[in-house]
Amino acid sequence: MKLLGQSVAYATYKRCSAMLYSIAYPFLGVWSRLEGLDGLLVGRLGKMPGLPVDTGPYDVWIQAVSVGEVAVAEAIVAALDKRAPYLKIAVSSTTPAGLARAMSFLSHRCLVIPYPLDFPRAVHRVAVAIRPKVYAPIETELWPNMINAVRETGSRVVLINGRISTRSFGRYKKIRWLIGGLLREFSRVCAISEVHGRRLIELGAPETLVEVTGNAKFEGLISRPDNERAEALRCRMGIDASAHVFVAGSLRGDEDGLVIEAYRLLLSSFSGLMLFLIPRHIRKVSSIASRLEAAGLPFQLWSRLEMGERRTSQVVVVDVVGPLFDIYGIATVVFVGGSLVPKGGQNIMEPAAWALPVIYGPYMDNFEEAKAALDAGGGFEVRDVAGLVSIVESLLRTPAFRKQVGLAARDALIGLSGNAASRQADVILELLNPAG
Repeated sequence: MKLLGQSVAYATYKRCSAMLYSIAYPFLGVWSRLEGLDGLLVGRLGKMPGLPVDTGPYDVWIQAVSVGEVAVAEAIVAALDKRAPYLKIAVSSTTPAGLARAMSFLSHRCLVIPYPLDFPRAVHRVAVAIRPKVYAPIETELWPNMINAVRETGSRVVLINGRISTRSFGRYKKIRWLIGGLLREFSRVCAISEVHGRRLIELGAPETLVEVTGNAKFEGLISRPDNERAEALRCRMGIDASAHVFVAGSLRGDEDGLVIEAYRLLLSSFSGLMLFLIPRHIRKVSSIASRLEAAGLPFQLWSRLEMGERRTSQVVVVDVVGPLFDIYGIATVVFVGGSLVPKGGQNIMEPAAWALPVIYGPYMDNFEEAKAALDAGGGFEVRDVAGLVSIVESLLRTPAFRKQVGLAARDALIGLSGNAASRQADVILELLNPAG
């Protein structure tokens, strides 16, 4: 079989990416300073002073693009530790939020690094330093230069939690000439469902290498809620047990404006309703603050409350990474963002773990199975402000209905949960010990 590095398709991609690197490099520094990401950019260019050339070999290198994928990495690492706690593991992430999560939850156990941009020199530098025995990208991290670089170091490659959304599937089919070659470089492909497995096969993954293992994003969620932590948070925030709390999590695009408008309308019926606004990206905090000021709604920042400021406002804007899951624990109703705008949605099963009714928009491409499970009785799809107001109002007015829907959401999560992380950890171990 022709290796990726020998194919015409990859050679074309490599030349183009190298040319793009030479053109874009002068502008990357300017962009990184504007975004305050100087350190991250250095790492993404493969220049990590603290990473010696001879740091490898690592047994496993897991690539997790952002926060949701880092949660999968956490589950995989935990499953590996139950079987082989001696393994040397590296975890990389692409986004600032993903890196922050990985540093918080995995740096005590794993080497945590920024994921290099897919330029030949950048990925080669890091691949040679890490020299993984198994390279395990999560979901759809199909980067040709990186896959070629780790294969050249002798690594075996396994796709973890493999998935191809409906929207991505159409795009990938147009470049099947490249994607097919990439997928043939994998030793194993772990798909989250039969649907995603079939899509990966159609794109070029050898059918004999594709295995449906389930979605590790849901494994462990059932046991994660900590009622004592939630109660402590409620007390710390000075929120009465009878108070209604509306949590809008992982907001993207203009969703914060839609939620703020819905909240203004809800206040006419529920004057004491609290609102937690949690953007997917911290850089959105300033625009959310501007919208709240324009709407005449007093608010406080989470970071200041955590530093001891007394809560006096009904609206809280979360301006740090990390507390989303615990905040769901004090919610009465939840809207999960990235779904009223075409961003593919976020993990709607996190509030379901707390037995809460879940509200989401129509754009849930990244969580098709979860949406289908909640649509059966544990959640509500809304398309605009009016729909959001109507559902929230109904849930707040009828506690029995709210409890019924919340329990149905939790049951849906139980139905989707399984031993996905454990099964995928077993695949990794099989690749590490092919004779055993």
